[in-house]
Amino acid sequence: MQKIFLLSCLTILSYIFFKSENILLLSAGIAVFIFGMIIMGEGFKNSGGGAVELFLRRQTSTKLKSITFGAVAATIMQSSTLVSLLSISFLSAGFITLTQGIGIIFGSQIGTTSGAWLIAGLGVKVDIAKYAMPVIIFGVIFLLQSSKKLKSIGQVLVGIGFLFLGVAYIKDGFEALGNDFNLAQYSIDGMAGVLIFSALGIVIAIITQSSLATIVLTVAALNAEQVSYMNALGIVIGANLGTTLTGIVSSLGSNVDGKRLAFLYLVFNLFIGLVSLVFIYQMVILIKYEAVILGIDENNYALKLALFHTTINLLGVILLYPVIENIASLTQKIIRKKTSAEDDVLYLGSSITHENAIREAARKEICHLYQNAANIMIVGMHVQISDMHSEKNMEEIVKLRSKALDFDYEQMYQKKIKTIYGKIINFIVISQSTSENENIVKDLTQLQKAAYSIIEALKNVKHLQKNLTKYMVSPNIGIKNGYNAMREHLLTQFKILERVFESEEEDLTLVLIAQLVMLAEKFDKNSSLTLGSLLKAGTISPLMGSSLMNDNAYVLHISKSLIESAKILFIHKDSEQKKTIQTVLSKDDEVREK
Repeated sequence: MQKIFLLSCLTILSYIFFKSENILLLSAGIAVFIFGMIIMGEGFKNSGGGAVELFLRRQTSTKLKSITFGAVAATIMQSSTLVSLLSISFLSAGFITLTQGIGIIFGSQIGTTSGAWLIAGLGVKVDIAKYAMPVIIFGVIFLLQSSKKLKSIGQVLVGIGFLFLGVAYIKDGFEALGNDFNLAQYSIDGMAGVLIFSALGIVIAIITQSSLATIVLTVAALNAEQVSYMNALGIVIGANLGTTLTGIVSSLGSNVDGKRLAFLYLVFNLFIGLVSLVFIYQMVILIKYEAVILGIDENNYALKLALFHTTINLLGVILLYPVIENIASLTQKIIRKKTSAEDDVLYLGSSITHENAIREAARKEICHLYQNAANIMIVGMHVQISDMHSEKNMEEIVKLRSKALDFDYEQMYQKKIKTIYGKIINFIVISQSTSENENIVKDLTQLQKAAYSIIEALKNVKHLQKNLTKYMVSPNIGIKNGYNAMREHLLTQFKILERVFESEEEDLTLVLIAQLVMLAEKFDKNSSLTLGSLLKAGTISPLMGSSLMNDNAYVLHISKSLIESAKILFIHKDSEQKKTIQTVLSKDDEVREK
């Protein structure tokens, strides 16, 4: 059905283009403009080696900073949609909070209005195609370079050049179209006209997937007297609403936080649209006074349209700024997380496309996998999860929990581990296949190894559980103490690992990982000495000794797997920590070899 619809559209357009060169020129302008936006957007996403993402993390700590970032980013990228997708991606990955994401969305609505000013101020007055040609030429020169950063700059320049070229074609197309027939004859006066043309603005923005492209069309039509000023205002209102569709569609593949932000993006634009429509005549009067203050000619409707676009978006931000936290809280209540969230992924989704966000989402999801796995392994040691948060030490806890718990290990693995692990691997493999960044691919390979190490530890605990359940209640004190020593060691490791996974302090993380390594080495040494003493004294049978030796090896494998996983996860936390941890770990390796 979709192919038939596409073929029908192409056939109809071909016929229209054959009949009217002016419509062909106008349509070509729209196509070139949209192509320019796509190329420029790709250039920004690929440039700077994650500079935009890093700046995002550091410069959105307050509401005002978030709004400022959104405004600056949208001004540079000339796309509130691209900024919203960036925000959804990083919110889904856990880089930013929902409140910060709202601030960025608000700011992007202000920043994206700068394009209307540029087009209204220059695009309709000068031959902008003259500027497009050299920009495209310089862009192609950069595209031919081997450096990825230079190629990204080339994409941005080519995109800008095509934007300018598209504006020129659109402008010429509307002017030429006026020779054939006058679109202004379809103008509708009054509120009915505003409402109808608002609906038209929504449709155009959905088709072009860009409010800027819609406004460029409107400015060109207004300049060519093909649309009335009031009808043009309606199109601008509709364009704000239509452009949210891309964000909403993108959020379908995101986690609950991404969906919340997309919902807020829609609510914000609905609010702006409603206020603008209800007070449209008052807004017209306000724009008139603002134009006088700014020295805009009374008949310069193109600039007044740009002023209207900025005013309604700025007004929306001013009205909603004081209640951003309340909006975030309300949205969290409306769009709730699934009650069984721990049984499924929390951070992964198809909406996460930016490289740093991909890496961070994978890292956080593996941390989530570890939390689920740790809870299963702790209960596998026949200890309650609540015991780990008590004030008792591990020796007291082991003595307290001297009876085996009724626990289906395989069932818990199927319920809380298998789905999450499968989705992590799927996410990493797909991300690696689509990424051109070798460092990201290598990092994702290491993260996959971290996830595998957690699964290996989980399986080893399962192997250990049979003998542990048998001997922890044995009347033979020697074998019983041997297995309780295993329990104490692993529970101590889990307690320290909990601090590792929760810590945000680099120095503390290094100390804790080093402590884990030393405890594992100490257990290895003590368990060997204890086993030898028990066998020598005849306290345990050779069969018991064999079981104890094999299971001590399992415990060491469990410790090493979890330590390896923690190292990888926190090596990838940031580049400065990476070098420090690698230095420390290399020293640990040297010590063990000696």
